[in-house]
Amino acid sequence: MSTDVEEQYRATPLSDVPVSPPARRGNPWLPTFRGVRLVTRIELRRRRPSTKGYVFYGIVFAIAVGICILSAVLSPSELSSTNLELALILILGIGTLIAPSLSATAINGDSGEGVLAPLQMTHLTAGDIAIGKLLSSWLVSVAALLALSPFLVFAYLKSGWRIDELALTVLAILFVVLAFTAVGLAWSSIAARAVASVSLAHLTTGFFAIGTLVVYALVGTVVTDTVTQSDRYIDWETLTPEQSEALDDAYMTGDYTALDPNDYQCVDQEWTYGVTQTQKIAWILLLNPVVMIGETAPIVDPETYERDGRAAPGAFATMHSLVAGARLGPLEDVNDYEPFDECAQLFGDGQAVEEQTQEEMEAEWAEQEARSAAYEQQRANLDRAPWLGLAVIGALLMGSTVVVIRRLRVPYKKLRTGTRVA
Repeated sequence: MSTDVEEQYRATPLSDVPVSPPARRGNPWLPTFRGVRLVTRIELRRRRPSTKGYVFYGIVFAIAVGICILSAVLSPSELSSTNLELALILILGIGTLIAPSLSATAINGDSGEGVLAPLQMTHLTAGDIAIGKLLSSWLVSVAALLALSPFLVFAYLKSGWRIDELALTVLAILFVVLAFTAVGLAWSSIAARAVASVSLAHLTTGFFAIGTLVVYALVGTVVTDTVTQSDRYIDWETLTPEQSEALDDAYMTGDYTALDPNDYQCVDQEWTYGVTQTQKIAWILLLNPVVMIGETAPIVDPETYERDGRAAPGAFATMHSLVAGARLGPLEDVNDYEPFDECAQLFGDGQAVEEQTQEEMEAEWAEQEARSAAYEQQRANLDRAPWLGLAVIGALLMGSTVVVIRRLRVPYKKLRTGTRVA
């Protein structure tokens, strides 16, 4: 009897032999809802902080809460966006500090402990494992948001912001933290040692937060035009005492008819200065995630904010104004410069040119002030531009996720020497 069963089994093609669980069908890397939820739950349970971790997180949150309480106590009675902006910055800082640190050890740490291979041998796809690990680390920033939510609500009520404006900025912060969490996970899949992946994750974050400002300053020297201007003056060093006294008397009295132009020598003086064409490189600033967050904040008009029911311009509004100034470029056009010619004023057309009256000078000053005020208004009310930063952050998120999925797919085509898979 057993011989008949063996012969029947041998005659059956291997492809027709039933397996339990059923063989995997479809794309082997595409994430599934059930798989992502399972991996996220496993990661949240496995990666509970140790005692030292709880102490560290407790200190970080205590400092954040203390800063928020101190800011709330010292805040003025009128509307102020300072408290809200401070809470948002703390959420961004805590999220980009902790979440990438966790994700940067999520893959090489599991590989070193020999627990990654069993997950890869299940019916979980590479996408399930990657997205699950990503979400579990990212949820830490959500926990930071929830922990600071009472202060966020308090600050919102006194900020003059609308609820949709606050929601947009919070979503942008969580999106940034999610992207840099994915960067940490990508480095964890590439680097064999956890120390290296954590360092690389924070270096990447630091490059976008600080390095873009350094790059902007360095590239600014390339797009700086050197402008040379020339003015003309009396050469006082060649004057005799009598000529110098006569010129002083003419300046004091305003009567230049007694001066002989042949007695005075004129010299040209050149001077140079740089004009940086910031409108050509302002896009580098928009790649900075902090600048991008500031660009999602509402625009506050410094002249009409009280009538608009808003607080006075805060940190985000000031940052927007500075970035807008870079986008608009320099205020003064080098072609508008009028060279000064002292000799022409003294001896032009054989007569001295009349000096400006007090009223004319005041009118000129008022015109310059009005021009400067109009430029400040244009900077403050320039349209927000977070889109380039959001696009780059989105590309960073997608690219990092693709790298992680490709590194988690099995079977491996190539392994580093000494890599542990089980």
